[in-house]
Amino acid sequence: MKETVDKAYEIFSKYRADQPLDVCTDCCMKVEDEGQLASLPLRQIPVDLLSEYNDSAKPERTRIEEVKYFLPRYLDLISEYKFPTHSSELSFSRLIPFDKTEWTEKELELLKNFSTDFFFQTLQTYPVPSFNDRIDTILIMFWRADFDIFSLLKVWEQTDTLQSLLHFNELYFHGFNEHNRSELFSGFGDKEICNILTNWIENEKTKKTFEERIETVILGDFDIDERTLNELNLLYEIIRTEKKNAL
Repeated sequence: MKETVDKAYEIFSKYRADQPLDVCTDCCMKVEDEGQLASLPLRQIPVDLLSEYNDSAKPERTRIEEVKYFLPRYLDLISEYKFPTHSSELSFSRLIPFDKTEWTEKELELLKNFSTDFFFQTLQTYPVPSFNDRIDTILIMFWRADFDIFSLLKVWEQTDTLQSLLHFNELYFHGFNEHNRSELFSGFGDKEICNILTNWIENEKTKKTFEERIETVILGDFDIDERTLNELNLLYEIIRTEKKNAL
């Protein structure tokens, strides 16, 4: 992860953020804070200051040079689960709308590598080490900024760890609206990503993969709390029942 972040600082080092920044200084961000943000060494920008910038009123489209200048610091903080925003799903709001023609091949490759590396890192860590975040909020964060969610789901299929399984269990039971599974729990997730995650969960390959992993955990000697173990047992039965009904 550190190598990817360091590469971002290197690739985007040619960009500058000239004042005035694309941020509201009438009522959202103090002029002094804007000046500090623009003058501090990039690696030293604190998460609170970048969050203030990120969450303040802004034009529909931030100048691309400004986006690219601050981007390495965004990636740096996000890699440590210090999301520069009030809600992690909005971490990359400055990238929106995303136009691939404004990015070089190296820059696009860096973004892809970051999403893959960060998602893989998250699949090795449970729970997500930031307040009130889960795997679904991470996926929504990438989805909203036009990252390739399908490639991340492939990474998930290939990551056979206890933590990865616990994230799957949590997505199934807590990632959706408990009264309507056609909606995600997070209000930042739209119908399209909800359908993608639903179809992925219900895919026969996905069910077979995680059924086998649940069985291994249930029969093994793993340090899991009783509530989670009960959920895994229930999920195992749900998957098996769905497979039988599909025959």
